[in-house]
Amino acid sequence: MGLPSGLLREVFAIESPTETRNALGESVQAWSEVGRVYGSYEAVSYSEQQRRGQIGGSTQATVRIRYVEGLRGNWRLRWVSRADRILYISAVVEKGAREEHELTVEEQAT
Repeated sequence: MGLPSGLLREVFAIESPTETRNALGESVQAWSEVGRVYGSYEAVSYSEQQRRGQIGGSTQATVRIRYVEGLRGNWRLRWVSRADRILYISAVVEKGAREEHELTVEEQAT
């Protein structure tokens, strides 16, 4: 049956990593947009840590989208409808018969 369209209110750009070279010839990771999808977002947990004298945190969440062929766990989502916040994918679970993906994502607070 898949995801009801009423739940898919958020816009996400799916991005894959690519290696490029900077002016010094060093390898640098860049991100290329693969496509855009609508999905749902649900925060699961938040953890706070102190690093180098500053407090920062990370949020783990679940994002549900319709199935995307070739989606990988080393890709990321750019949350377009929320000021381009970056969500790193840590797990990809295929639901149903290629109907949807349930992604575990992490956002690093600055």
